[in-house]
Amino acid sequence: MKKVTELCLGVAVAGVVAGAGSTVACAVAYAEPSAPDSGSSSAASDTSGTAGPVARTRSRASTTRTGALAPSNSTRGSTPTASARTTVVARPAASRRSAVAVPAIPAPAPVSVPTLPVPTTPVGPASSVAASVSTVTGRTRSRTASAVAADVQVADPPVHVLLIGTDGTNLNKVLADPTNVGFFNLMNESVTGATTLVGHTTISGPSWSTILTGAWDNKTGVINNIFNPKPYDSWPTVFNLLENSKPQIDTAVVADWPYINDMAKAGGYAADTNIFVAKVNGNWADTDAAVTADTIDLIINTDEAAPSFIFSYQVQVDEAGHSFGGGSPEYAAAINNVSVNIQAIMDAVAAREFATGEDWSVFVTTDHGHQQSVGFGHGFQSPNETSSFVIADIAGDSANDGKQNLNYSNADITPTIVDLFGVPLRSDFDGVPLQTKNSSIVSPVDLNEALTDAIGMYGYPNIGTDVALGVRTVVASVPYFLGIITSTITEQLQALVDQQIFLISALAQGAQFVVQLTGDVLVATTQAVARVVATLTGAGVIAPTDDPLPAPPADSVRVPVLPAAVLV
Repeated sequence: MKKVTELCLGVAVAGVVAGAGSTVACAVAYAEPSAPDSGSSSAASDTSGTAGPVARTRSRASTTRTGALAPSNSTRGSTPTASARTTVVARPAASRRSAVAVPAIPAPAPVSVPTLPVPTTPVGPASSVAASVSTVTGRTRSRTASAVAADVQVADPPVHVLLIGTDGTNLNKVLADPTNVGFFNLMNESVTGATTLVGHTTISGPSWSTILTGAWDNKTGVINNIFNPKPYDSWPTVFNLLENSKPQIDTAVVADWPYINDMAKAGGYAADTNIFVAKVNGNWADTDAAVTADTIDLIINTDEAAPSFIFSYQVQVDEAGHSFGGGSPEYAAAINNVSVNIQAIMDAVAAREFATGEDWSVFVTTDHGHQQSVGFGHGFQSPNETSSFVIADIAGDSANDGKQNLNYSNADITPTIVDLFGVPLRSDFDGVPLQTKNSSIVSPVDLNEALTDAIGMYGYPNIGTDVALGVRTVVASVPYFLGIITSTITEQLQALVDQQIFLISALAQGAQFVVQLTGDVLVATTQAVARVVATLTGAGVIAPTDDPLPAPPADSVRVPVLPAAVLV
């Protein structure tokens, strides 16, 4: 991309309009660069028959017993050069989450987990109100403890849900590296499903839209990574649904791709806390480490008296895939870094659970996989691109720890979260709450092997769907990358303007205006063409059956208290 942008810069100064055709060609050739793109959402087939990925039948794995996840003995290629991470807080024995010994793997910017105070009185539900009350003020006589307890309405404890998104992450690469203990430890106390995105565009914007709305792209109509808030008026996000129905829920997002932050602001009911983490030290590993630190800060400072939902998004795996390929040592190292980050986050959750008696629900997912070599990266229908997964550790469900679900779908995530908070489900969701899919849970002898087998069962869609989605990806990529190229050129020209060089700076300022104008016209034109092609290939052709959410009241905006980060 550097060479492409340098070439385009020269064309811009000499004559931008004449070089517009070359810019389009460049954009098509580089469909998904190493900019914070994020790619496609994967979703497992759903037997409900709703619109979405092509339904597929899975064979059942061995079900004789539940075995701990045993990663293969294959080794990871190489680790990134970065500062050694600090030791994370050990999980307290009292927590339902098992103690963890994390190997000393080099990783980016250290993330530490503050130790939470241990309560001096027993924690948990107020189960013994009667034991502490023997008389009632104002009564003429003492009452028995059981009589007092009968009069007390004990409210359910607040629900706390954490969703972790890791962009462009192939589950088979996670399973291949035994040092990915953050993933493995969570899988051993969760239910994991290998999911597929077959029949859905494997681009980040459409895929994260599915994850956060519960609707496939044939409903949302999202076609690429050019953000447009309009679809979320018709297809509200999980933030919208929670804030509209129960504004007392503290909702938060921490991300290092602006598209995610923009989604959390769209739809009329924005997340209470919206943190965008700009690129740190010029690399995405350190940036994800900063996302992890902010996520831990949110967990630690969650109000015990209020329900909460946090979405934490990390981008480095996708970036490594674009720069080096999904089969590279760098891609494996990025997955390992995210695994370390997940471990740190889960240690913070465990420490909080021990200190407060809470039981958090935790989900981890990705939006797509990655091609093994450098190229488009994703956007098409190869098994490596359509591969995804859902790891679900639902509060109160320890009986299914370490098991596998044969029918999870990425479209199930938002319905699951909404249902956990007691918010009404939309009738036009493509997904359903994961809690309703217990009949498809199996107990494999070896979870690693069972998940690998499940991944291997997914193939390509029919030839017509494959071609249609391929054409849509190519056409929809053009305006997105034209926008990136335009922004890159104008930023470089601005650097010349800022230097105030005689004549050169003035010429650069004029060229900047021409580049921006030309780029805006090209992006708008090609985006309009892309929308036509997308509609013809099935995007956004199904209208919602539920009414739009009502307009929020004028006084409903809350000012969030943020950690040291950037509010968008």
